[in-house]
Amino acid sequence: MYSKEKPLSQMRIAITAVDLEQAEHRGIAYLSKGLISTLSDLGAEVYLLTGFYGRRLNPLMKLSMSKQSVREVDCADILDQFCDPSNRMKKTKKKKNYDLDEDLIVKLVNKLIHFKNESQIIIELLFSIFRFYLRRGRFSGRLIHLSNFENTPYFGQERVDYLSKVSGFLSIKDIYNYSALRSKRFLFKAPTIDFRKLNIDLLITSCPLCIDVKSNTKHSDSCIQLIMDFIPLSFSKHPDHPFGFYNRLKDAMKTKNCFISKASREKICLLLEKPCSNHENNIIYPMPSLNINKLELASKVKNLRGISKKYILFNSSVVPRKNLHFLVNIFQSSEIASKGFDLCVAGKIHDDKYGLDIKRICESDSRIKLLDYVDETEKAWLFLNAHAFASPSCVEGFGIPVLDAASLGVRVLASDLPSHREIASLVRENHDFRLLDLSNVDKWIYEFNQLNTLDLCMEEEIKDRILNFNSCFKGLKETFETSILDLVT
Repeated sequence: MYSKEKPLSQMRIAITAVDLEQAEHRGIAYLSKGLISTLSDLGAEVYLLTGFYGRRLNPLMKLSMSKQSVREVDCADILDQFCDPSNRMKKTKKKKNYDLDEDLIVKLVNKLIHFKNESQIIIELLFSIFRFYLRRGRFSGRLIHLSNFENTPYFGQERVDYLSKVSGFLSIKDIYNYSALRSKRFLFKAPTIDFRKLNIDLLITSCPLCIDVKSNTKHSDSCIQLIMDFIPLSFSKHPDHPFGFYNRLKDAMKTKNCFISKASREKICLLLEKPCSNHENNIIYPMPSLNINKLELASKVKNLRGISKKYILFNSSVVPRKNLHFLVNIFQSSEIASKGFDLCVAGKIHDDKYGLDIKRICESDSRIKLLDYVDETEKAWLFLNAHAFASPSCVEGFGIPVLDAASLGVRVLASDLPSHREIASLVRENHDFRLLDLSNVDKWIYEFNQLNTLDLCMEEEIKDRILNFNSCFKGLKETFETSILDLVT
């Protein structure tokens, strides 16, 4: 029986942590954090399904130690892997294209290294497949409770602040590797997680995965898959291979699923040639990534990284589909660049061709500030003090930074995408939301030039923005909680 105050107090729910294990936390990670916080507030015990595991103790050592000590060591190992940059998962880089004039010996050495690395990968792949079939594709893992997180050495690290809402970890070594192998169809079936002895009622994935669940739950779904977008199929430069991503989508659609926007739902159903359900309960709009505590803290900061001029903000990881090169061109072509405005780019700049091209384009223009990675307090300050926010993405599943800006009441200049239109309807009270066609360069330049006519007293504006955010956040949170309850119950 569900209580009115804590309707999920009788439930144990596992949430996938694959996005939280990445070196860089993007939109999916913020969705996961919002899910964790809300499910915990609604009374559920939340466990992170992770491929991280205890590494320092071998089986013989564990036999000679108390169970409580083993749990403490393994929990510390998992926490360390979530926190330590050297342990985080990194996306595979594409093969380097060597210059034609490169020294022949250097080429040979690099080829030998590449061959050695490939051989090691093949051996590890074959071993993983052997281990999968040895266990008949079924995994129960270890449930490791996380108690008194506030008293651990890892408390206070911004990257893992969401762990204060987590009851523990469900550790299954290589679970995401097995899911990836299934998506490439190297395995004849998806890995099955057996919840029966763990008394876990439900698994929620924050992205489409090739995973099956076996549980004691008889009258409801034991797995809900959240589907963010379709981008690897629609954008050639996305790092995910389209074949693997297609199979992940296909497998996810076999379970109960949910989408983060109507635009994503319609496009994915079209691509998979599936009938599209128009029920509102299979849409769950993400929450803003900003929070009121960081905003109030940031409001007391007078200066950040020497930024002294009015500026337009771009906040996103610098990848091709975010279309930053387009924004730089618009900024440089407008009059605003010569009238005391800067363009601030807050987001990770990767060591790839696109990142290097962006650095090259911007290096001779002192008005463009490439801030690279910013922490949550810095991000809050940048949104609070921005004259406007710009997002010229060419494809999006949703667009959390756009929601962040709109929730504050910051003027938004965004590409006219279906998902951006949905955000505009979510925050109707923001009348400074401009949707612009990417093919109409003159319109973008015109809107940039209009920003110079806005006369903002930033001290008063910051107070208004915090009030706007408070009001907007409450409404979005209520909708988010209702959507989760509809999904889970």
